[in-house]
Amino acid sequence: MIAAAFETSTRQPSVALRVGGEIHEERLSGSRAHASDLLPALERLLLNCGRSVRDIELLVVGRGPGSFTGLRVAVATALGLARGSGASLFGLCSFEALCWRELSPGEEAAVVLDARGGEFYFAHYRRTDGELEVLRAPCMAAPAQLTELIGGCSRVFCDAGVASAPDLLPPLGARLSLDLVPAASALLELGLRRFAREGSHGIEALEPLYLRAFGVRH
Repeated sequence: MIAAAFETSTRQPSVALRVGGEIHEERLSGSRAHASDLLPALERLLLNCGRSVRDIELLVVGRGPGSFTGLRVAVATALGLARGSGASLFGLCSFEALCWRELSPGEEAAVVLDARGGEFYFAHYRRTDGELEVLRAPCMAAPAQLTELIGGCSRVFCDAGVASAPDLLPPLGARLSLDLVPAASALLELGLRRFAREGSHGIEALEPLYLRAFGVRH
């Protein structure tokens, strides 16, 4: 199956393409607009593999939580491509892609990413042989809540923005893995596994995971 993925929930967006059992990925500049970069990046990957947009059979979209603008652009781009190519659609929590890539079966980790405005996104997962178990679904957390939420987690995956809460870092010590973000290649790997079991998603399943009210943006 020829499949592509968009992961735009952080300031380090990426695009991935699977052709012939191999996954190719391009990381994008976080300083540029996702809207102008996603399609050109995908077209470059397709060109390098001797394929075109019409060949894509599945589009996997990272649903965040994360950047309001990035998530909206990824969903809109995927919907447009699906209408033109007839590709199936599949939405997936971006945090799950991160833990799928970084954890071995039996391991668990918390994910803490900067949500700006003095708040953080938090979630907790355990990796199994072929899946991820959600121990705590993504939620918003203030710095004072994180110590309790992280608790006895053996590993904590953070982005660079967590450094803005310096009181968190010393207690975490060796448990902390800093500056990790979801990647489109991992999103595609996990998305393909779930698509094989569940089939395609409807448009509603691509709805971004907005954990903060629309009237409160930073």
